[in-house]
Amino acid sequence: MTASDPCPLSAFLADRTKIRRHGYFAINVPSVGNPHPEPIELIGGLPNHGFFPVTAARIELRDRPFEAHQKTVVETAVVSNDPDKVDIKTAFQYSNLQGIDPLLGQIKEFVRRVIKPYGQDWEILATAGALNGIARCFDIFVNPGDVVLFEEFTFTPMLRPLADKGGIAVPIPLKGVRESHNIDYYEELKHLLENWETEKPGLPKPKILYTIPTGHNPLGLSQTVGTKKKIYKLAQEHNFLILEDEPYGYLTFDKVDDESTKYDLSNDEFIDALTPSYISFDTDGRVVRNETFSKIFSPGLRLGFVVINKSFVKQFLLSGEVTIKAPSGYSQLFVNNTIHQLGGIEGWIHWIIQVRNEYLRRKNAFVKSVQATEAAKRGYLDVIDPDCGMFVSIYINVEKHREFNGSNHKQILEQFYIKAAEAGYLAVLGHNMSVDEGYSAPRATFIRNAISYVDSPQVFEEAASRLNTATLALFQ
Repeated sequence: MTASDPCPLSAFLADRTKIRRHGYFAINVPSVGNPHPEPIELIGGLPNHGFFPVTAARIELRDRPFEAHQKTVVETAVVSNDPDKVDIKTAFQYSNLQGIDPLLGQIKEFVRRVIKPYGQDWEILATAGALNGIARCFDIFVNPGDVVLFEEFTFTPMLRPLADKGGIAVPIPLKGVRESHNIDYYEELKHLLENWETEKPGLPKPKILYTIPTGHNPLGLSQTVGTKKKIYKLAQEHNFLILEDEPYGYLTFDKVDDESTKYDLSNDEFIDALTPSYISFDTDGRVVRNETFSKIFSPGLRLGFVVINKSFVKQFLLSGEVTIKAPSGYSQLFVNNTIHQLGGIEGWIHWIIQVRNEYLRRKNAFVKSVQATEAAKRGYLDVIDPDCGMFVSIYINVEKHREFNGSNHKQILEQFYIKAAEAGYLAVLGHNMSVDEGYSAPRATFIRNAISYVDSPQVFEEAASRLNTATLALFQ
């Protein structure tokens, strides 16, 4: 960006980042005209790999979720001559802040193949998972008192790192979701921004929009590319960044009654069906895309990455210096060598498709079971058939309850939860995923149901039966 550009990116940086400097004590090693060809390095406190107790690692892989492994084995030695693999000597050592090179190379290839960022002015940086990626974005962008916009229902743990930096969360209303099963809030956002001084007196204009655009948590819905482009235009007009959080974006669904559903998608068919990322048309560099390996590999690895404009790379890395340093080397070894063993990026995409297929089967089994309940047929509940992700949201129609008085949405939903617990059915109440519980109460009459943890899709028939028992008990 130049001084004449409409989006001078440096203006978005928080004050704390402007005084940070790399603190490594070996940066002043002199550059000499005739360097020794074999210097003995006694600078860093790096333990020799001979001190590591592990001498080899063996990983057995399965071909698809819930199947026993098919004798596909990843062998990792202390020292490897294969530049595309991460060895124990590298993984167990202190590593650079950006991530280990072979893994970064594979991620960059994946991003080019699947995400297709606009232009060339972007970089890949490894993180310790999705929450770490967003927390570091708040660290480098948010000053105390800065405003960050959220969809009014969101993954609420993201509010904590924002509060830690003194940021202020402002919810965007999602007024039409229940009726339309759509997450297009462009008009609501446009109204909020154009009437900011009236709607939010005393607050500065927003600096960031945090969004979960694909497989929204908790609603399971996805923004269309048309909605994204309209929101991006608002970001340009009102000059705010977009933090695009995409933990669920590859778990794409067809609707439950779609007879054209395919479980044998080719890699190209799968990629073509994905909704384009904000970063694919980010002409300004104002989008940061945050991803994680938690949903398609394992959450315990605590590993993810951001796609970020090169103007922000230094500050993002310096944020790592004062927090996690670098992500776990062993986690990077696991992911990199697994992708390598699967045949590289094309094999990895094929694995993602298998994960997507299992979630699609689960989603369809649960939605069909709920739709078939007596409670649904009587109109006591409505299930959202999600577009993507790990969650199915179900609205409890509290307005039909005999004690509903126009304002006691939360109280009736909590009565439902007591009935559900008695029936052995546990989910997350909608108001627990609200940015502002009071503001969103009339629209928070849903429960979020995770389809990820049960052992098999067959469990959902019993789950729907228990949900039916609880709902009928509430309305009787």
